[in-house]
Amino acid sequence: MIVNKAMTQEKSTDSTDLTDPRQAKEHKLQQLLEMGVNPYPPKFDRTHQAAEIQTKYDGLENGEETEDVVRVAGRIMANRNNGMFIDLMDASGKVQIFCHKQSMDEEALALLKLYDIGDIIGAEGTMRRTPRGELSVRCTSTLMLTKSLMPLPDKHAGLADVETRYRQRYLDLVVNEESRETLRARSKIIRSIRDYMEDLGAIEVETPNLQAIMGGASAKPFITHHNALDSDFYLRVAPELALKRLIVGGLADSVYEIGRCFRNEGISMKHNPEFTSIEGYHAYKDYFDIMDMVEDLVRNVVEKLHGTTKITFDKTEIDFGKPWKRATMCELIKEHTGLDFMAVESAQDAIDLAKTKGVHVPDNSNWGQVVAEVFDERCEEKMIQPTHVMDLPMDISPLAKVHRDNPRLVERFETYINGWEIANAFSELNDPKIQGLRFDEQVKQGEAGDEEAQMKDDDYVTALEVGLPPTGGWGMGIDRLVMLLTNSSNIRDVICFPTLKPKKSEQGSLSKPKAVDTVSVTESQSHENLDENAKRFVMIVNAKEESMGRLMNALGHTMAGLVGKSAQEEDFCFVDYKDADGNIHPSISHYPVIVLKAKNSNKIKDIRVQAIEKGIPFSDFTDTMTVGTTKAQLEATAKQSTDSLNYLGLCMFGNRGVLSELTGKLSLYK
Repeated sequence: MIVNKAMTQEKSTDSTDLTDPRQAKEHKLQQLLEMGVNPYPPKFDRTHQAAEIQTKYDGLENGEETEDVVRVAGRIMANRNNGMFIDLMDASGKVQIFCHKQSMDEEALALLKLYDIGDIIGAEGTMRRTPRGELSVRCTSTLMLTKSLMPLPDKHAGLADVETRYRQRYLDLVVNEESRETLRARSKIIRSIRDYMEDLGAIEVETPNLQAIMGGASAKPFITHHNALDSDFYLRVAPELALKRLIVGGLADSVYEIGRCFRNEGISMKHNPEFTSIEGYHAYKDYFDIMDMVEDLVRNVVEKLHGTTKITFDKTEIDFGKPWKRATMCELIKEHTGLDFMAVESAQDAIDLAKTKGVHVPDNSNWGQVVAEVFDERCEEKMIQPTHVMDLPMDISPLAKVHRDNPRLVERFETYINGWEIANAFSELNDPKIQGLRFDEQVKQGEAGDEEAQMKDDDYVTALEVGLPPTGGWGMGIDRLVMLLTNSSNIRDVICFPTLKPKKSEQGSLSKPKAVDTVSVTESQSHENLDENAKRFVMIVNAKEESMGRLMNALGHTMAGLVGKSAQEEDFCFVDYKDADGNIHPSISHYPVIVLKAKNSNKIKDIRVQAIEKGIPFSDFTDTMTVGTTKAQLEATAKQSTDSLNYLGLCMFGNRGVLSELTGKLSLYK
């Protein structure tokens, strides 16, 4: 029996605004305290979860009751007929609580008036199925376990605001069953992977997140400072070099780690700077063995989660059951573009060949970088069904073993599904002399400005001198795999707490700063209700362009061109602009300007096409415009096809939400 210390007392009189949901909840909390009820007791002994109730008493007929006493607990998600019917939700599901004077005394019934949606309560009673067929607990008593003070989102509208869903994930999980199921599926997927690796005989290990030397992958790292050691460290971009050291030491023939990695790169629908991966290394195996293993592992996980090897992602069926396609990177480029990079030797010939398909790369690119760029732009998105892309260029693979048949290539493969890279694997390079030379080349690339180049790890070379057996290694992104298997288009949906820009303590998240009078009272009054966050300028620059002068020229011309054809009084009025940090900036325009970087000209072209489709005003700038602005030059540019133009910049102006939709995959230009 649940006992409440409820006593009859006069209602306290105060000035509480009971029309305000928060204050109404506070008022009920005070009433509970005045009645002697502890709204936050330390524990509750329940006998069943909701799912167990539904299973155990599934056989009850309509109108049938039992004498079995059950104790359940959960959050109130619906409250009907003044508390007569309460929907209680726990982690396993939902159960209905039936509260009636036939089974509850006056004190217990009085408490029901102080319960709100969102409160967590315990309930005791017997089981019955209503005449309408709803399995219910005929309640004899209840106990307040947690008084919720924050109103929940409307159950029908749900939590629609995307930022709130990710920033206040607890609210998202309370009201969105789909979010709960996605994250539960993530847990099942990781458990299935661990089970597979355990059956394989691999042992799970842990390696440092703080690394003195950044290595294991080509990526821009996060840097932090260790106070006790007075030294800078890198958050690891990959655990690869540490795991291979364990193979050198003979800890086991197969080791793996599931853990966090950190890459200081742009945030997109498919990339979170803090992500989860699995990396594994297997002695006496090569990349063909790893290819078989990755294929079998993923197929096994899919089947355990869905009971089939076929899934549907965004209306497209993906079949994991049949043998996965295997082809070299150059073969796939030739298949989809007609370009044969194996037929050209020099970097310049490769650059010229890429330009014939509108792929522009920096003039200092090597052969392998050109091949990789063409594949990324022209082939990657076409790899819908599971595909192993084999034999990548040696130039972009400093940790892989040289291909046994072609020295320009390495024994490496990347696995693509739905146009996404899911896995990356090598026959690991174990020749210390060659590894030292590869590191030296990476250092040169870093000194030339490549922020993603790897550093030289002399100790790792020493480890190879001790002796790394022939080893096959692989890594797979857990987050992207979960996205695929849960039909989630945004990586943030499959991460409990995705990376978000922190809110400034002095910034009201919902406040809208008003315009400040800098010209006249009349103008200030006409514009004081403008929402400075409703619209913005977005300028996109080509990350492949190395000349800062050309980029600044492009930005200046695109902004001038856009203002000239888009200016309206409400868009370019004389008001002060308040930025996200609360600082005031006098400006002829009260809208912010966001500068983003696109990977290359083709990314700018794609966004330009989408802007046309959505009616977004824009102005663009191509490299041909840098040689002059004569009438003949402009006419010559106008006659060129869009595919042949190399865009340096694009400037758009319009609704914040629409522009975010167009540019959500781009990162800030620094």
